[in-house]
Amino acid sequence: MRAAYEQPAGVKGQGRVDKAPPSADTVQLSAGSQLIRELKARLEEVNDTRAGRVEAIRAALAAGTYNVSLEEVAGAILKEMGR
Repeated sequence: MRAAYEQPAGVKGQGRVDKAPPSADTVQLSAGSQLIRELKARLEEVNDTRAGRVEAIRAALAAGTYNVSLEEVAGAILKEMGR
């Protein structure tokens, strides 16, 4: 069977081979992959927002102008414990 696929040296094959038309490479992402990309982008936005907020609070603490009511702190703690 192997002999059927081998060609003796120096013998050219006969017949015409049509070349396939050139094609562009494409990549298709699954819906899950696209969702992950979107969520990563959102997370980066949230992190940027939090970084700005943390910096503002840090500056207010350094300036001595950051004031929080005890009721707000207690409410936030209770809310977190209820989760």
